[in-house]
Amino acid sequence: MPGVATAADPVGLLARPYWYRTLPADADVHRLDGGVFAVTGNRTVQEALAHPDIVAEHPLKASARAFGPNVLDADGAEHRAFRALLAPILSAGRVDAYKRTLMPGLVEALVDSVLDSECDDFHATHAHKVPYGIVCTILGIDPALEDRFHTLTRPLARLLDYPTEETEQTHTNVDELLRLIEEQRTAGRGDGRSLLETIEQTRDRRGISLTDAEVRSTALLFFLAGTETSSAFITSLVYCMGRGLFGLDELHDPAVRDDFVEEALRLYPPVQTIVRFASEDLALGGVRIPRHSAVLASIAGANRDPRVFAHPDRFDLSRSRKGSIPFAVGAHACPGALLAKTEFSLLVADLVERCADIAVTRDRRRAASQSFSHPSAFAVRFTAK
Repeated sequence: MPGVATAADPVGLLARPYWYRTLPADADVHRLDGGVFAVTGNRTVQEALAHPDIVAEHPLKASARAFGPNVLDADGAEHRAFRALLAPILSAGRVDAYKRTLMPGLVEALVDSVLDSECDDFHATHAHKVPYGIVCTILGIDPALEDRFHTLTRPLARLLDYPTEETEQTHTNVDELLRLIEEQRTAGRGDGRSLLETIEQTRDRRGISLTDAEVRSTALLFFLAGTETSSAFITSLVYCMGRGLFGLDELHDPAVRDDFVEEALRLYPPVQTIVRFASEDLALGGVRIPRHSAVLASIAGANRDPRVFAHPDRFDLSRSRKGSIPFAVGAHACPGALLAKTEFSLLVADLVERCADIAVTRDRRRAASQSFSHPSAFAVRFTAK
């Protein structure tokens, strides 16, 4: 489908939660101000994310400056090397072990903390507890430091957002988190299976040419991405459960529960917009994109494309979700999708087992962020059985 020139400031545009809807509906690629291109529509977003000349690496990215070489900002062989370090931690066998031994206690503690209460800001006060507990354990971090890690990590989410908010404080927090991770490693809290130990063993066994500093940065970004995306989506899950779209009892069925999680992921992907860069002159959706242009790929737009999903804004458990890409596609697709979905399913199961009702009691229908997106400005009440 041919693209059109669109006069729009990308920063102001992305301040709107559903910004892709403000662009012309007869095009999938939109030229914005400042040499930025926005990509909407399911097919073209997937094409952009899998395109070999649309890359993550850019020397001026705030995340690259803050973390150095890392899994999020690398491409090609270097990116594959970083992902190889994470593969053992995120394998099906390891996730199954977490499901049996680690996740149930964390989920139960979260549900304990909200029963018979009304939360004005579920995301800030509760949503992080399960993912931070999981990733702290995987990293071999003392559970007593969980709140410290949460405090230090939250501002770093703005480094990965668009527009980026980079401050002296974010760089200070990166340095402090790397120091804490190294301190915990030196203290020997791991059991030989922690993230740092596993990725160091994988690096040495496979002869992967990554420095200790690059390994630490990958561990920290794993922490950031794994916790903040999950915290955002757990907030979206609770919001969907509290909207009264259907009875909680229906979610006792594991198949229905899986459909619920998948449909919530389609409607509320925790990463709404992905920033990439054209490494060469290329054509996408009939539009010429010059080298070095920024490319904003809208996961939210792809997942609500009416050409793929009938009545795309409707929460429909019976629909086919073929084409839904909440964890992106291509070389940079989220490697922790299985871990995340296992965590989400266990939380929903425990909530429906122990809650007679979950109700959104105030809803200003706002959304926060592009990179760690979730409904905001709502209150939710949990009534115990």
